[in-house]
Amino acid sequence: MPPIAISADEYQTHVERWAKMSRSGAAFPRRTKARLIALHYFQMAFEPERVYSEPQVNNYIKDGNLFDIDHVQIRRYLVDYRMLDRSSNGRSYTTSQEYLSLADWDPLVLQSHRPNPRRSPARER
Repeated sequence: MPPIAISADEYQTHVERWAKMSRSGAAFPRRTKARLIALHYFQMAFEPERVYSEPQVNNYIKDGNLFDIDHVQIRRYLVDYRMLDRSSNGRSYTTSQEYLSLADWDPLVLQSHRPNPRRSPARER
């Protein structure tokens, strides 16, 4: 099966549509292509090679959540789709590039970064 192609225009269209629907909570995508886009949207909030605690991951997901599912499910999907790696003890997370093999990603999509609001160190613990 050839990889799924994800263009920058398609990516932007999905995210904009979900953002418009976010007040009522957009349904989390069931189809693989849209789900990969949604999960990548969350993954962009994380800096490569930085180690995150579970509370930090939860806060970043909550801050960007456009969907009607909770942060725990999204965190699980991020690990399942290999966008985040979880340590063997489950206490820390890092970004992963393994998800790249799941689709043919437009290079413009991969260059983007979703900034997170500044947090106080106390909130990130």
